[in-house]
Amino acid sequence: DSLLAAYDARFGADLAKGYGSYCVLWPCRLYPLSEGPAQARFRKTGAQKPGGWRYFPLARAHQGLLAGSRDAAAGTIVSHLEHEQMRGWYALDEGGKSGPGGWGRARTAWNPDVAMPHGWAGAEFWLLVRDSLLFEDGDRLVLLAGAPAEWFTHPQGMSVKGMPTHFGPCSLEWTRVEEGAVLTLSGAAAPAEGFILRLPAALGATVKADGKPAARMAGGDVLLAPGTKRAEIAFAATR
Repeated sequence: DSLLAAYDARFGADLAKGYGSYCVLWPCRLYPLSEGPAQARFRKTGAQKPGGWRYFPLARAHQGLLAGSRDAAAGTIVSHLEHEQMRGWYALDEGGKSGPGGWGRARTAWNPDVAMPHGWAGAEFWLLVRDSLLFEDGDRLVLLAGAPAEWFTHPQGMSVKGMPTHFGPCSLEWTRVEEGAVLTLSGAAAPAEGFILRLPAALGATVKADGKPAARMAGGDVLLAPGTKRAEIAFAATR
């Protein structure tokens, strides 16, 4: 509590200032994700393009994802996958002239000024992908917060298999049906306060969980009670 109070006193006027865009919510979780000054500051973060230092745009996008911005994750992941280094390699360099130390053994003939592959940049990318599918918020598991909006209506649906979480492995299936979609949850994950299903607002969706109407939270998120195994999602256009 004293650390947060001291941090807020010094940086609270602009939580994104300096290195704030790379640490406040991700990875430090200094403030609540769903309300308060950090959520208000970062929720409008949009898609980020690869920059001079690869890990910084990815970390900035992660702040936005945790604060509720779907495009911060989805758009950033797309822009990085389109980068020439990621086409087939799935590896990023450090983005600028690499520092001294052991990088000499990691440099390539492609560009002797940069270290590749770069562990920090790669980790930032894959952790952003992971949290786009699911991430922990206290005793809840937030689902599909960074999945592209068009995936929710795609005929092939979505699938996550055995993803490790703080609550145990989680699997989910998003299956398209005529009136909308069906979400099936399985695995050992058992968050004490249930799941949060974060849907694109444009769907205008209503949700039933295990046959009962699911509760709506502030901001439009859907709360699925602990132990939920199946949710039926009806899209506005099909009702």
